[in-house]
Amino acid sequence: MELLIAFGTAGLLTLFDLDRTFYVPTNARRKFALYVWWWGFVVANGIVSAVVYSAFGDRLPMEWHPYARAFAIGLAFLAIVRLKLATFRVGQQEVPFGIEAFYEEAKRAVFKRINRIAKEARYDETMDLANRLTLADLGQRTRLSIDQDSLLSPEEKLTAKTWLLQVVNDHNATEGDKRATLANYLLSGQR
Repeated sequence: MELLIAFGTAGLLTLFDLDRTFYVPTNARRKFALYVWWWGFVVANGIVSAVVYSAFGDRLPMEWHPYARAFAIGLAFLAIVRLKLATFRVGQQEVPFGIEAFYEEAKRAVFKRINRIAKEARYDETMDLANRLTLADLGQRTRLSIDQDSLLSPEEKLTAKTWLLQVVNDHNATEGDKRATLANYLLSGQR
């Protein structure tokens, strides 16, 4: 059960990180590939955490309940993965050795592939909305979206409305560019 707790904790943290990093529309064309990369990374991090628990779980205070030790390892697995195992001297420099370099490269590779799929889906979704609605409709929806966003502070709402006016009144942008910009904001919340 402890391995499952370490696995689940690290998996949830990974899922939260992916969700915070990527906005992926539900209509992604390459949904299967997205799920393989997304959930594969979640499972891989869970497995790493379970392995780390197997190796280091008994080094935590024994008075802790085994489930608490597993949860702690699941929370701290990235810090543990970053531990250096040894330091080698190469010329005049000391080079730390550990699995962090491998982990960071694996994460970069996974994020790069997820990002490619997400960008394709966001483009399709954005252009569909931009082509369906007029600039006036998109402007009205954007303003309403800003007003209704409970996560924005009053200052952030003011900044977003200023940005909206800049987009709508930009004489150097085409109407299509303006519609795409507002559609992107409506769908992803990104300016």
